[in-house]
Amino acid sequence: IGPNGAGKTTLLNVIAGFEQFSGTLSLFGHHESWKRDRQTRLRIGYVPQLFQIDPAFPILASEAVMTGSIGRLGLFRSPGREEMERAMKLMEMMRMAHLADRPLGQLSGGERQKVSLARAILQQPDILLMDEPTANLDIAVQKEVLDLICEIHKQQDLTLLLVTHDFTVLPAAMRRAVLLNHGKTIYDGDIDTAMSSETLSRLFQYPLETFDRNGKRFVSYD
Repeated sequence: IGPNGAGKTTLLNVIAGFEQFSGTLSLFGHHESWKRDRQTRLRIGYVPQLFQIDPAFPILASEAVMTGSIGRLGLFRSPGREEMERAMKLMEMMRMAHLADRPLGQLSGGERQKVSLARAILQQPDILLMDEPTANLDIAVQKEVLDLICEIHKQQDLTLLLVTHDFTVLPAAMRRAVLLNHGKTIYDGDIDTAMSSETLSRLFQYPLETFDRNGKRFVSYD
């Protein structure tokens, strides 16, 4: 969690192997360089902030989800019936089977984000990186995506790492928070302490008051 420019997306890109870095990075108990071997890459799923697609590109939502299996198939195999069955089963679990035969370019932003989530999960990663997964979505769609993330956490043996600047849209499944600003760690620990008025005021360098109502977190400021 942190303001824009804090280094959140850069951190995700370093973990995913998209950016070079100096220093050390430990993944799955091993020190890693920015160049990852295939097995390590397969253990990391990635959901970008925006799932961009040319509306004219002829691919269905189910086919887009199925591409998540390509990494595990290798260079000499193409997804087939088994992969499509896995994709459809996952879409049913995620309550999005009704999107299966719709062209990806015709889906709404929230629907595309759900496809992006399903695609990453079909890869069968050990850790799922999500870059502002509810950004630019309507409030109702934000809740759908957040509920879906919590459902994934319950049903999959999967570690979730989500970055956001909006601490009011954190999935209920989140238990630990790392607060960043200007590339530095301001706090690393349990999420309740992270969301306290004192800690958030220190992070954003502005006096904030947080409070809970009906299980939801709100913030007020002058």
